[in-house]
Amino acid sequence: MPVHAQKQADPKAIQQIFDCLAVGLPKDWKKAWVVMTEVVDTGKQRRIEGKFFYATAASDKEGRPLSTCGAEQVAKGVNALNAALAPEQRRWKQARLTFTSEGKFDLHYDYAK
Repeated sequence: MPVHAQKQADPKAIQQIFDCLAVGLPKDWKKAWVVMTEVVDTGKQRRIEGKFFYATAASDKEGRPLSTCGAEQVAKGVNALNAALAPEQRRWKQARLTFTSEGKFDLHYDYAK
């Protein structure tokens, strides 16, 4: 079940994530997104993988692979956004952060296994 952040997401963290994605965006991009997926959760250790995409049409849901300034930096930024979640919501299975060329963003969390 997707959930939106309960509190206001940190604008500085959002900007840092976008800045990292922006290095690989073409001039005609319409949206860019990052999908962070938990691949291991042992209770003590959690590993998350990121995939990065962009599209030149707003209707494109698949996108093309996007090169960023570094997956680790984006992952840290997405994890920093956990502060906007209630403690019991911080163990999401997937997070999706989408940016549009109009300057908007959308953040969704999914808790399904």
